[in-house]
Amino acid sequence: MSCAIALSEPDAFSPSEIRQIFQPRSLKASRPWELAERANGLATTVEENWAYLSEEQRQLLADFAYEAIDPPSDMRSKLQAFLSCCYGAWMTMQGERDAFVAYASAIDRLTNAIVLASELDSYKTMTAEEACEWIREISHRAIR
Repeated sequence: MSCAIALSEPDAFSPSEIRQIFQPRSLKASRPWELAERANGLATTVEENWAYLSEEQRQLLADFAYEAIDPPSDMRSKLQAFLSCCYGAWMTMQGERDAFVAYASAIDRLTNAIVLASELDSYKTMTAEEACEWIREISHRAIR
């Protein structure tokens, strides 16, 4: 099942599935490609359907994205980061460089999509009247 389909059904994904995307743990050669595909699918879902996700799903995705950007500084997190670097080095040595690069790009795309969507949620939408007033105000300032 693709991630786009999984997220359209509220109970169809779990924190462990999202955690797998952000923290690969397997050394099977096809695993990075699979995770890259899932991350890209999830990014597409976020980009196209953010407004339709539940508040709980949005918060879960935002938590993972912000943790990926700025992980906690406790010892466990440092160990996980070190093991992720080792995993990347191992994949590169095993000839899976393309898969690892695809995975890293997919995670970047997913993280950016989540951060952008979650930040846009915090902005208030202007009404037509507010927009007209704002433009009028700018025009008056420019004339003065």
